[in-house]
Amino acid sequence: AVLWLNVVAIVWGTQHSIIKMVVNDSDPAAFLVLRFGIGALLASPYLSNQQTTWRWGMEMGVWMFLGFFLQAIGLQYTTAQRSGFLLYLNVKFVPFLAFLLLGRRISVATWVSALTAFAGTTLLAYDKTGVLELNVGDLWTIGAAAASAMFILRLERASDQVDDAAALNATCLWVVTALAGAWTFFEGRLDGVESIATSHTLELLYLGGVTTAFANWIQTKAQKTVPAERAAVIYAMDPVYGAAFAYAIL
Repeated sequence: AVLWLNVVAIVWGTQHSIIKMVVNDSDPAAFLVLRFGIGALLASPYLSNQQTTWRWGMEMGVWMFLGFFLQAIGLQYTTAQRSGFLLYLNVKFVPFLAFLLLGRRISVATWVSALTAFAGTTLLAYDKTGVLELNVGDLWTIGAAAASAMFILRLERASDQVDDAAALNATCLWVVTALAGAWTFFEGRLDGVESIATSHTLELLYLGGVTTAFANWIQTKAQKTVPAERAAVIYAMDPVYGAAFAYAIL
């Protein structure tokens, strides 16, 4: 399970640059509809009608939507590299939320490592003049990190309650697709769906099939046996991979 979560971190590391390429000239709402719509369609054969699966799938879908919704907006105003690092403030948020919301006992080593990582992320936010300058995109991305931390934390419980990881993943993806569709409709941006589908077909297929449906299924399955705090530490490698891919691709 730990090895598979490392695979997830690598796969996720590829997505920041590709998302940046897409949202630079596309509507983020239409982008999310297509990305998660593709993922949901691929996962549809595993849908379940069990009430427990839908109960947890709906909650996990809300947290997932908030994370990607805020990330997509943030990437319109910040760089892919900064987005990758700031998004994984969730690694620092997870132990704090586990302590505050679940009353878990967090070791001194975990507190120290989380605070050290937070300090490192703060240093990365400094510009070349030595001034801490967070733009509006960075703030949106920090919000995405908080939502992502809640997803990681609650996924541990959801995976314990739902035996079928594929069914939970499929339900979650359809909830995200529905929420993204509602966002697109209320923003009056349905016309952007066709445009982005034709201009970024390969990117959408990769993001929907590999970094969404496949990666989320592995994450859901692996976190059955890996505690949220440990999983979050593994995910901390994502921005390292993200920076490397940003350099290579962008």
